Amino acid sequence: MFQREQLTIGDWVLYYTLMAVPVVNIIIFIILLFSKQVNKTLNNMLWTSVIFIGITLLLILTVLAPALKVFIEAISDLI
Repeated sequence: MFQREQLTIGDWVLYYTLMAVPVVNIIIFIILLFSKQVNKTLNNMLWTSVIFIGITLLLILTVLAPALKVFIEAISDLI
């Protein structure tokens, strides 16, 4: 389905529809990410998504970790 050299608008609509369904999106994402037969453009977009997810998680952990520590200490003082 996503193997053609150029994806059609219908292919992209199907892709985004599948990505909107919880749990199915993770399964489809992983299948497409590691498939050798997927369109190169779609494969590059999937790897770009992985990079941005990694950067986002890293920022969340580094920026919110001190705030989370303060929050946990404040709650433990109340208990």
